Amino acid sequence: MHPLSDRRLVFLPGLDGTGISFEPFGAVLPKDIAVCVVRYPADRPLSFEETVCCARDQIPWDEDALVLAESFSGPVALALIGSGLISPECLVLCSTFARSPRPRVLKALRLLPLERLLKLPVPRLLLKLVVAGGVESADLLLGLWQRVRVMVTPEVLAHRLKMISRVDVRAFLPGLSIPCLYLQAASDRTIPGSALFDFMEAVPDLRVRRIPGPHFILQARPRESLEAIQRFAGLAWRSAGRGPGEACQKRRNPWT
Repeated sequence: MHPLSDRRLVFLPGLDGTGISFEPFGAVLPKDIAVCVVRYPADRPLSFEETVCCARDQIPWDEDALVLAESFSGPVALALIGSGLISPECLVLCSTFARSPRPRVLKALRLLPLERLLKLPVPRLLLKLVVAGGVESADLLLGLWQRVRVMVTPEVLAHRLKMISRVDVRAFLPGLSIPCLYLQAASDRTIPGSALFDFMEAVPDLRVRRIPGPHFILQARPRESLEAIQRFAGLAWRSAGRGPGEACQKRRNPWT
């Protein structure tokens, strides 16, 4: 029996908001893990507050869940948990931030015609340079991005980029009383390593795992990411005096 056996995992997606980005990681998950994938509207821009409420409405109340928040959704998870809207047992933050990670770059992007630019095909070489994951990762992410472009309007993606340029949820960090793991991609060219400092300074119970790979670490290194999460969950639940699946014996799984 593994550390996540019979547990619930709630995934909050990256910028695409579709849940497509979960597929490579979901493919390596053990079959006895119940999964709830949160999705944001693909054709309607939401404010940050509306995005938080949208996520909350999709998460069945379950205090035994492990929340996994990727990139764009990191601030959403911080607001959900820091404000008490949800109370999971553990939180995993993946390649994310508590405030705008590259304010100057993102501010400059707001001046560009993002909607038109996002309609253009993404050159494979450019994607390879941005994600710093080599040819294999670039091809994988290019395939995922092509599917996202069909589903999500350029207006929505541009709106989310602008939202990132203004976000700041550091006030919620001290309120995270649960065990937290920060997965940091060693070759992340999207989120600077300094984004981790806000978490290290304010989160009471924080562990950090650095994994070789690009920003899209769950997609490029799913098995290494799963190993890090399982180890973290095992330590967290053992320190709480609970073994794998113990809480799940008390009530039926509402997601299956």
